[in-house]
Amino acid sequence: MTSNSTAARVMRIIAATVTSLVLVGALAFLGVVDMPDWLVDPAAGTSATSHRVVQERLESYCGERMQLPDSTDWGDSDYRASDGNIASSASFAAFGTVHAASVTPFDVDGAKTANLSGPASTGSDNGMTLRDDNAYPRLFDANLLKADAESGQAGILASRATEGDLRGISAATCVVPALSQSFLLPGTGTGSSQQLVLANPSSKPTTVSVEVYGTKAAGKMSLATSSNVTVRGNGRSTMDLSAAASGQDALYVKVASESTAVAASVRVIVMDGLTPKGSDFAMPLGEADTSNLIPSVRKGDKTTLYLYSEKNTTVRASWVSDNGLIALGSYNIKGQQVSAIDLGNAPSGANGIQLDSDDQFQAEAKATLGGSSGQEDFALLPSVAPEQRSAIALPDGYDTSLTLANTSNADTTATVAFMDADGSMKQGQQVTIKANSATTMNTDGVAAVVECKDGTVSWGLRLGSGDLSGKKIAGVSTVAPTKLGVRVARITSTNDLTLVR
Repeated sequence: MTSNSTAARVMRIIAATVTSLVLVGALAFLGVVDMPDWLVDPAAGTSATSHRVVQERLESYCGERMQLPDSTDWGDSDYRASDGNIASSASFAAFGTVHAASVTPFDVDGAKTANLSGPASTGSDNGMTLRDDNAYPRLFDANLLKADAESGQAGILASRATEGDLRGISAATCVVPALSQSFLLPGTGTGSSQQLVLANPSSKPTTVSVEVYGTKAAGKMSLATSSNVTVRGNGRSTMDLSAAASGQDALYVKVASESTAVAASVRVIVMDGLTPKGSDFAMPLGEADTSNLIPSVRKGDKTTLYLYSEKNTTVRASWVSDNGLIALGSYNIKGQQVSAIDLGNAPSGANGIQLDSDDQFQAEAKATLGGSSGQEDFALLPSVAPEQRSAIALPDGYDTSLTLANTSNADTTATVAFMDADGSMKQGQQVTIKANSATTMNTDGVAAVVECKDGTVSWGLRLGSGDLSGKKIAGVSTVAPTKLGVRVARITSTNDLTLVR
């Protein structure tokens, strides 16, 4: 019995050893050769997986009020440049499914964060608002509950003065940081100051490259200063464009950041000796297109048109009146060279400029008003792409009006709604606009939302001041609206078995 048990145990040990050797050999074999296809189970169904990614946090940079570019604490006080009695007004509005929004001081010591507030009711049309007179730069953040076409944010900072060298009105909207931006700017002759302001809301520093094109010759200009600007993390830097590219009738500027998205704008100030000739902010241009509409023109505006295209083209221009188009003419422009065109004074009924070409181009206009004793002020009028739904914040203490322009060949209807100071949205007004025409209307509340279902309406906000005009001081500025709706992307991943062979 003992002999049989011992023999059985020996046989089991031998069998286990042989089996182990076979398994080790098989694993080693599979490690150096491809697995036969007949051993692999076929995939059942699709191997692709799709994910919908939604933007749930909005952020924009809201700059500081208009100011002189250099320190003025030197020289004879009678001839010293001065900001005068400049005062500012800031307004912020958040729309749609926003559950929290705030403005946080940026690169400023000792300032506090302010929260937007809204009504107690949670109606889908209600929002959140904030108004104050702060003049320093801030970051405007909004957190969303979900993504939809009605959600978004808009902010504006406006300033005005009746005394000093900044007499008139200047206004700027909040800017969404981007890796690349472009600008069209007026001339850089004697008395002109153009200061590019770059803000980096990231903690990582970046280098920004600046390309400039002028009116005197085609192609990128050789600058008198460095074309690269370093912007520290959570900081700002400036570049003097008027010194870098002086003596031009207009500039086209391209800004590209190497590492992080930056917010850019340009402070433009013009003086003729001791006489103020106006100031305003230039905001980033929209994408180049074959059709551009510039709203917010008014009768009597002394108007200059700025055009830029990558290649030679012809641009056809018309005033947009309240009863159709008024032809201006056709203008041949050279590629990679800015064209500055004097359109004269805007005629009665003109509310905008329609521009068309067979090739893509970018456009902006300057509208100049005259005051007493030679004082002037100007507004830089951006081209505005038509959208289905967009919004604008309204500053306190200004005379503001909307210009609604129909870019189509058929009559259209837009709905205009204004937001109260508590964030509640008023009943929308239906506005019918004739084909290829524009209409104007006064504003109310702290923000305006314009909806056009067929997406054919371009619009803008124009600022004036009875306080200034009563003292025979010219004051004007215009800004473009912000498109509502958040970014949504779909990311698809696919299994690839070859990656693990």
